[in-house]
Amino acid sequence: MDNHQTLLTKQVFTLASEIYAYGIREVVISPGSRSTPLALAFEAHPGIKTWIHPDERSASFFALGLIKGSNRPVAILCTSGTAATNYTSAVAESDISNLPLVVLTSDRPHELRGIGAPQTLNQVNMFQNFVRHQFDMPLADDTTGSTEDVIRFQMQIASQYFEGPKRGPVHFNLPFREPLTPDFEMTEWLTTNEKVIPKYQKTATVGAIKPILKKKRGFVIVGDMQHQDVRELLPFATVHDLPILAGPLSGLRQSGHPNIISTYDLLFRAGLDPKDIDFVIRVGKPVLSKKLNQWLKATDAYQIAVQNSAQPDAFPTPADITFEMTPNDFFRALGDIPTAYRKRWLSQWQDMDSRAKIEVKNYIDHATDEAANVGILLDKLTKEDALFVSNSMPIRDVDNLFVNSEAEIYANRGANGIDGVVSTAIGMAVHKKVTLLIGDLAFYHDMNGLLMAKLNDIHLNIVLLNNDGGGIFSYLPQKESAAKYFERLFGTPTHLEFKHAAMLYDFNYALMDSVEDFKFTPLSQLESYIYEIRTDREDNRQQHQILYQKLSDIANVEL
Repeated sequence: MDNHQTLLTKQVFTLASEIYAYGIREVVISPGSRSTPLALAFEAHPGIKTWIHPDERSASFFALGLIKGSNRPVAILCTSGTAATNYTSAVAESDISNLPLVVLTSDRPHELRGIGAPQTLNQVNMFQNFVRHQFDMPLADDTTGSTEDVIRFQMQIASQYFEGPKRGPVHFNLPFREPLTPDFEMTEWLTTNEKVIPKYQKTATVGAIKPILKKKRGFVIVGDMQHQDVRELLPFATVHDLPILAGPLSGLRQSGHPNIISTYDLLFRAGLDPKDIDFVIRVGKPVLSKKLNQWLKATDAYQIAVQNSAQPDAFPTPADITFEMTPNDFFRALGDIPTAYRKRWLSQWQDMDSRAKIEVKNYIDHATDEAANVGILLDKLTKEDALFVSNSMPIRDVDNLFVNSEAEIYANRGANGIDGVVSTAIGMAVHKKVTLLIGDLAFYHDMNGLLMAKLNDIHLNIVLLNNDGGGIFSYLPQKESAAKYFERLFGTPTHLEFKHAAMLYDFNYALMDSVEDFKFTPLSQLESYIYEIRTDREDNRQQHQILYQKLSDIANVEL
């Protein structure tokens, strides 16, 4: 056996073992030649599950779904050249969503870089705008010292980004020189030892805000809290009579807690404008509601932000004070503070929310538009279900209509794109019982992702809202101000019949032409289905406006 193969084997087997040691149990591989050594190492490692996906963009979003479903870091591996560029959207999403994605890009050796060699581009620091840590690994040869020590040191650095407030993506670029096949007799280099990830927790003193919290008029806003525990908020809000404006991704609406206000977006849309607010506690990522974010930007209320992130958000406006800690630590640290009298304040919010929920229920029972189908879907789901929701209109309809469902709600709300939504949902379905709610453009954008469900017998149901275009644009000013050009530039009809996609990827298929059709159709428990529901964009817009108008009297109160 030659020296090159020995050194190459030690390198890739060490990296696979270190990947395992720091808690990574799944690797998504997009096949290629240059990635051969590491792909074989992962395949040979006894503790690592490999997933094979030929489309790098879909593969990277499938990995995000695995992370969301397991709450563990996941690695992705591709060959050299443009293959790695297809990871960019998912790396950006993982950055903003604080998901521990480990990006492994194979590369040509240094002597082939920058000279016009085929399938070669500058991959060093290619994701520098989005990753927490990046490193161009050395070649496995006699001139670089111990490559294995470099790998161990770099993995230790990277591991601090696998959990905690600094959680997010890392990137290793890995040059390999031919020949590319490791020695499978050197199995002693494939180990299953486990290591402890370094803990990082920044403490903060909350005593300074206690006088503010004694004031009467305040509330809590909870945004995206996927995979974060916020249970300590509920007893705190109970004791202090604080309304909780809980977003659909907060994980709180399912609790049934009396302080939860779930219709706030509809109320703000309908004209609610709380006056003379003393304080607002913003927990987690910003909420979906544009109207509420506009109010936050305009209010004079003292704003307190609580985020377990090393890079807290300043949107929609910088908070007066930011605490970099978990919500549970924050509310525990507040301890005993005198309780202001807020019974009437809380009851006003509860009364508005109760009346708004009646209108929402009436809307779901009688409307015939796209949103009514969303409400029906939410009613079908149980506490055992996870609903993965696409961006644009689906997540906004869920925000408005998610008032009584027990399902867990998930979405890619980092960069808010429609990239890879299908793939993320399928990856998540490996670990959870998933239903995907998606529009026709987002579905078309990632139809390639359906391949993983076919190849690996991954079960999920897909509710496909087909309004033949980009329905969300119908609610924007260009619908009227640029009517002449609207349909071509924004409506973007595709006229696609998705039953053909179902046949191609071995999904069962059902077409729904009315709300009644979907209402009396049970979701499959054993097989994967695409339920296509055809709707009309203009009718959707008009019926939404009717709902907003009905809520105007409820929102027109003096708080």
